[in-house]
Amino acid sequence: MGRPTNMKSSGCAVTTSNCVVWQGPDLCCIDLCHGDSISEVINELAKKICKIFEMLNVQSYDLSELAGSCGPANFIEIVQLLIDEVSALKNNPTISSTGVAGCPDCELAVATCFQSQYGAVLSMTEYVVAIGKKLCDQQVLIQTQNNAIAQLTQHMSNMQQQLDILIAG
Repeated sequence: MGRPTNMKSSGCAVTTSNCVVWQGPDLCCIDLCHGDSISEVINELAKKICKIFEMLNVQSYDLSELAGSCGPANFIEIVQLLIDEVSALKNNPTISSTGVAGCPDCELAVATCFQSQYGAVLSMTEYVVAIGKKLCDQQVLIQTQNNAIAQLTQHMSNMQQQLDILIAG
């Protein structure tokens, strides 16, 4: 084995980290065991630290819904932003989870079949009334169609009877 390049002569015997053995207890959380080389210990610790850095990287999170275009600069600011948002929701019951004024006056996106008549957004109250009207219109239409089907069935039955009479002749 060659000599380490970072060797400083301070009266100590120079040994590579591969030859130094971890004599501490097993550390299950980082998969290290008594008897592993210090190189393995450092490698596993470095991997865990890198994962922590990755998790703490502000750019790893899409915060556009919370912070707009100017988001937090660090992880502590992310946590504080979340605490502030939860507090605002908890302390203001008129704000819904979507951030719109409380219902029944909240605005809702309207289904496409309503948009030509009512627009893309209605208050919840207006939307419920519009749905009620649409249901009533549908009920009337269904009843009208059922009546027409019944009449057509009766006419067909009458024509069948006429045909049977003519054929029997």
